Amino acid sequence: MQQNQNQKIWLGLHLIPQFGIAKITQLLAHFSSAAELWKASDKRLLQLQLPRPLLRQFIKARDLIDLDREWEAVRKAGASLITIDDDAYPVLLRSLNDRPPLLYMRGELNPSHKCIAIVGTRKPSKYGLDAAEQLAYHLAQEGVTIVSGLVHGIDAAAHRGALRAGGRTIAVMATGIDRIYPQENYDLAREIVEAGAVITEMPVGTAPLAKNFPQRNRIISGMSLGVLVAEAPEKSGAMNTVTHAGEQGRDVFALPHNIFSQSGRGSNALIQDGAKLVMRVSDVLEELNIAHRNTETRIETEQIQPTNDTESLILNELGADPVHVDLIVRRTNLPTSTVTSSLTLLELKGLAETAGPMQYCRAR
Repeated sequence: MQQNQNQKIWLGLHLIPQFGIAKITQLLAHFSSAAELWKASDKRLLQLQLPRPLLRQFIKARDLIDLDREWEAVRKAGASLITIDDDAYPVLLRSLNDRPPLLYMRGELNPSHKCIAIVGTRKPSKYGLDAAEQLAYHLAQEGVTIVSGLVHGIDAAAHRGALRAGGRTIAVMATGIDRIYPQENYDLAREIVEAGAVITEMPVGTAPLAKNFPQRNRIISGMSLGVLVAEAPEKSGAMNTVTHAGEQGRDVFALPHNIFSQSGRGSNALIQDGAKLVMRVSDVLEELNIAHRNTETRIETEQIQPTNDTESLILNELGADPVHVDLIVRRTNLPTSTVTSSLTLLELKGLAETAGPMQYCRAR
């Protein structure tokens, strides 16, 4: 009961407009607890040796906040709260100067768990999607929790990779805990809740406003040992997360990309600027001194061999990027029927996969 009351008060402090952890800390320095601060009389508050505008801002906002009503809104959203007074608050996040006073949560956090963020563009190439999912899969197998932002593209692929491995993943949202964004990822969010947590610092009911995503990104990097950029253009939310990571002293990793690909230019630029180039999961684990559970973890899948020369010839034409059947026919000088039937067999063997109408690539 005492914990609930303390969380209610932190909820009230958090809901004061433009009142972050710095202002709260200024006030708390004069009180023994958040509860004492919240219950302090106006007279006592105005006697503090603090800026009058700060004190009046607090008093005015406090009078308008109904703690019971706000607490009930959290409960109706099916969420719980974690405050900076709680043991469950993420250890790395606690060290930030601009840490959120509280987090709304569905699911469960392990505050001391090893977390790595995987971020990137919402419009990735197939290569970027596959790489993000495979890296997340193998990192999760190594006991690492994958942190990302739940939106389309690289974020969703990273979450799915961790889930596919039976591992833990955390989605950090820029909306209220009751506003899954995008709505199409509602089922994915539900899976994440079962295998980790969905969290946000935004109050219940907050819509997906553009200004909140950069603020959200500091949490993604702040609760992680490092940030891995799977694929990102030079200007993107992922690059904003990297900026936060640099300010927070976190390691930055990046996957190399085709130099002609606009969607990967940011990733390549990061490598030029000193980010750790990642070709396999061990590159991340070794840099962060995380012990291996598996003897070998690679992005590439171990492949079954083609059974004849025709299959080998066609497989050699396939890479990470999609190739149209007509192009394979021209390059191999094989009949269209032979190419399509062989591609079907390669797909059944797990060596090739469809990447669109009449387009194929190598399987992950």
